[in-house]
Amino acid sequence: MICNFYKAHYLFKLMSLFFILHSQIVISQTIPIGTLEGIVLDGSNDMPLQDAIVKIIELNTYDVTDKNGIFNFKSIPFGNYNMEISFVGYKTTITSIRMDQEINKGLIVHLFTLPFETSTVVVTGLHTTTKFDDMNEFINVLKGKELQRELGLTLASTLKNETGLAIRSMGPAPARPVIRGLGSDRIAITEDGIQTTDLSATSPDHAVSVEPFTIDRIEVIRGPKVLLNNSTTMGGVVNIIRDEIPKEIPGKFSGNAGFYGESVNTGYLGGGVAQLPLGKFVLRGEATTRKAKDLRTPIGTLDNSDISTDNLSAGISFIDNWGFTGLSIREFKSDYGVPGGFVGAHPNGVDISMFKRQINGKINYQINSESFENLEFQLSRDYYKHTEYERADIIGAQFVIYNFRGSLDIANKKIGFLDFGTSGISFEARDFNIGGYVFTPPTKSLKLSTYSFQSFELNDFSFESGFRISYDEFNPDNSNPSTDSELIIDRKFFSYSLSLSTLYSINKTISLGININKTSRVPTIEELYSEGPHLAAYSYEIGNQNLESESGFGVELFSYIKNDDLFLMLTVFRNDFSYFIIPRNTGKINSQTLLPIYQTEGVSAIFYGVESYLELKLLEYLTFSNTLSYTYGNFNESGNPLPQIPPLKNIIQVKYLNGNFITGISTEIAAAQNRVDLFETSTVGYAVFSAFIQYSIETGSLIHNISLNGDNLFNKEYRNHLSRVKVIMPEAGINFKLSYRLYF
Repeated sequence: MICNFYKAHYLFKLMSLFFILHSQIVISQTIPIGTLEGIVLDGSNDMPLQDAIVKIIELNTYDVTDKNGIFNFKSIPFGNYNMEISFVGYKTTITSIRMDQEINKGLIVHLFTLPFETSTVVVTGLHTTTKFDDMNEFINVLKGKELQRELGLTLASTLKNETGLAIRSMGPAPARPVIRGLGSDRIAITEDGIQTTDLSATSPDHAVSVEPFTIDRIEVIRGPKVLLNNSTTMGGVVNIIRDEIPKEIPGKFSGNAGFYGESVNTGYLGGGVAQLPLGKFVLRGEATTRKAKDLRTPIGTLDNSDISTDNLSAGISFIDNWGFTGLSIREFKSDYGVPGGFVGAHPNGVDISMFKRQINGKINYQINSESFENLEFQLSRDYYKHTEYERADIIGAQFVIYNFRGSLDIANKKIGFLDFGTSGISFEARDFNIGGYVFTPPTKSLKLSTYSFQSFELNDFSFESGFRISYDEFNPDNSNPSTDSELIIDRKFFSYSLSLSTLYSINKTISLGININKTSRVPTIEELYSEGPHLAAYSYEIGNQNLESESGFGVELFSYIKNDDLFLMLTVFRNDFSYFIIPRNTGKINSQTLLPIYQTEGVSAIFYGVESYLELKLLEYLTFSNTLSYTYGNFNESGNPLPQIPPLKNIIQVKYLNGNFITGISTEIAAAQNRVDLFETSTVGYAVFSAFIQYSIETGSLIHNISLNGDNLFNKEYRNHLSRVKVIMPEAGINFKLSYRLYF
C-alpha cells in the first residue's frame, strides 16, 4: 500500500514537469515484470566471453556481455521465451527460459567452439558478488550505454552527475573531479589500477591526462578498497578500466569505433579500440583524435578555451593456462588554452602543451592453491612533460617528470574467516624537474608501501577492511642555498591509514552499514617547496617545507533498500582533520607580479554532509531517479567556511526504457553557495534542464549505438562554484552532443 501511494504521488508531481512521447508508456502494468541476469562462459575453460550477443527472440531485445561475460535484461514480462546466444567462432545456441519471478539471477551459459558440435546450451550455477559490490555497482559505476550517454569532454565532465561528485575547473580542458569537497591528490585517478602521471592534482590549470572516449568502465571507489591504490581514504579513487594489457583471449577480432561531437565548442572526436587474437597471443590497439574550439556561453565566448588531443595505445599479451603476461605503451598529447582576464597575470590567457608516454608490463600467475588465487607483478615507466607558453614560443613554465612504479600483489581465497582479498607491496621513484619561471626546486622522491584489503562475512554481517603503511622521502636540489626564508631541506615521512566497513542485512531488501577511516596523506612537492609566481593559475605560491603529514578521522553511516522496483541509498558522513593541508589566500598581493599570495599551511578542519540516490520504477517502462549531494566544510579554530566547497546539488531524471530505445529528461538544481572563505566569490543557485535519446540496432554481427544529448536546453546563465574562471564567464550554453559507436 505504501509503495503504491508513493508511486502515485511521484507520478502526479513529475508528469507536471516532464513529458515523454511514446504510446507504450500508458500500457497498464497488468503483467508482472522481472530482471534477468547471467554470464556467458567458454565451455572448454570457463573463461568469460566478452561481446557475446544474448537475444530474447520473442521480445526482439538483446544485450551484449561485458568483459566479465555478464548480460542483463530489465523489465522483462513474466512468461516463456527463447534466448539466442551467439559469438563469432562459437556455435550459436538457443535455450528456453521461464520468467516467473521478479529477480532472475545466476544463469551460467556455456558456449562451445564450432569444432565441438553440441546440441544443447549448458545453463548451471550462480554467479555471485559481495553485498558491497552489489551496492557500489548500482551507484558508483559507469559502463556500457550509460557511459556513452554521460560521455563528456573530460573525465570530470563525464562523472559530473555521479553521487557526491563535483568539478574543479579552470576552463573546459583543465577539469578534475572533487568528491565530498575533497580534491587535489586526495582523489587518486588510476588506469587499470596504476595512478596516472600528470600535474592535475597540484594546480587548477593542469589537465588530467586521460581520454574518456575509449574507457570500458569507470569505478568510483570508496572505503577500504581505496587503500590498495592510495592512502587518503576520505576522498576516493576514480579507477578507469581499459584492459590495455588483455587478460583473456577473445573469440574473434572485435572492438568498437565511433565519433563524438558537440555544438557548444564545434568539437569533434573520432577513434576506436580493437583486439585481435593470434593463437595464445592477443593484440590490442587504440587511437583517438579530438579537436574543440573556444567554449560558447549564454553571454559570450570564453576566449582561449580550445583543446586538441591525440591518444595512441598498443598492447600485447601472451595467455595460457598458468595466467598471462603482457606489455603496453600509450602516448597522450594535449594542447589546450587557459582563459585570461585576471589582473596581474595574462590578459589573453596561457597556452599549455602536455605529453605523456607510459610503458606498462604485467605478469599474472594463477596459483593452484586452495588459499591463493594469483600472483601479479607490475612495472610502469612514465615520461611526462608540461609546458606553459606565455605567448608564442615563449616558455613561462615547464615541468618534466620521470616516474617509475612497481608492485607485487597476491590475491587470496578463503583463509580462516577471510573470504577473499589482496595484499602487496609497491614502490614509486619520481624525478621532478623544473624549467622556465618556476621557483619549486627540482626534487627526487621515493615512496615504499605495503597494504592489504580483505573481505569476509559472519551471519548477516559483511565486512571489508584495509590498511596501508608508507615511507616517503623527498630530496630537493639544494644547490640554491636558500629560499626567501630558510634552507631547503630533505624530508622523510612515515604514515599509515586504516579503514573498516560493516554491512548488516536486515533482510533481502534492507541493509545498514558503517565505514570508519583513519587517514594520512604526505604533502606534495609543491606544498613543501614552492615559492614564486604560478602565472597560469594567477597566484603567487609559497609552500611550507616544515609541514607534517595530513591526518584525519572519518565516519560514514549508510543504508540502502533494493528490490525490483526501488533502489534507495542514503549516506551521512563526517570527516575530522586534525591537520589539513591547504593553500590560503593571504589577502596580500606580490608587488612584482601583482598576483595574490597563497601560503600553504596545516590547519584543523571538518567536513560533513549527506548523499542520497533514489531510483523508482513508476510504470513498466518509466523510471524516476533523484541524486542529492551536500557537503559542509569549516575551519575548526575560526569557524569560517572552507574554500571551494560545492553547494547542495540535486539531479532529477525521468527515463523511459523499452528494449533498445532509451530517452529521458533531467534537471540539475544547485543551491546558492554563500558560505565562502575570505576573498572567495559566492555563487547564486540555478536549475539547468537536459534531455537525451539513445537507440541501439543490430545488423548482422554488428551493433550500432547512437546517443543524442541536449544540455542546458534553455541556455541558462549559471556558474560552477568550483570554477576558477566563474568571475569571467558562466558555464557552457545550450549544447547538443551526438555520439555514435559501432561494436564489431
